[in-house]
Amino acid sequence: MRGEEAFERLRMAILDGTLPPGAPLSRRRLAEEMAMSAVPVADAISRLEGEGLVESRARAGTRVKIATAAEIQGNYVLREALETHSARLFAESADGRQRLRLLAAAERLDRAYNALGRQQQYTQALHAKVERIHIAFHMQIARATKVALFADAVERSRVLLFNWIFTVSPDFEKLPERWHRDLAASLAHGSPEEAAEAMRAHVRYRQGEVLERFERLARQQAQDSRMVRGPRRRPLK
Repeated sequence: MRGEEAFERLRMAILDGTLPPGAPLSRRRLAEEMAMSAVPVADAISRLEGEGLVESRARAGTRVKIATAAEIQGNYVLREALETHSARLFAESADGRQRLRLLAAAERLDRAYNALGRQQQYTQALHAKVERIHIAFHMQIARATKVALFADAVERSRVLLFNWIFTVSPDFEKLPERWHRDLAASLAHGSPEEAAEAMRAHVRYRQGEVLERFERLARQQAQDSRMVRGPRRRPLK
């Protein structure tokens, strides 16, 4: 139980930016902050490394993973393959209840994004909360395939992108007002081919901008030795 608690707390701290990319991870210090032994913390870090959120490197030690532009591009290629097939399968086999639930989830998600866009002051914590709703929306599609390994692969890809986006997104950029409702409508009412193409366009949206930002970040890291050592991190709550 303590291992699962440590895993969830560390994973959430990475996703909401408390532990930003490059932040060093000391098992002893984290164990003290979470009031538990180092064993469950070490197990949690190993699991996070398996998910691609943590990395161990010579001279840099264990830290929150800093993605390269090549890794981001590879993730986009993988996501497109996974999620277009997920959309196709949903359109082919989802029952009426699953289709209605997806349409309702898309409406809630668009409302959350639109509300975020109206905020006078951007906060990463609020953005992270909406992005978790976003991940749940896409997982609803993936889980309708009833293939656990497939759904796990989609979730891992989504979580990695979620984490990496916060590396280069100091502000929230508004999405089209009906962005997810239009996608859900294609999946719920369109043919498998229409659903797959709608998802392909969804995955590719702003892809070039994200890759360009990571390329700029990589150049900055090469010039700034402090990025190699990793930024200071805030204590866990």
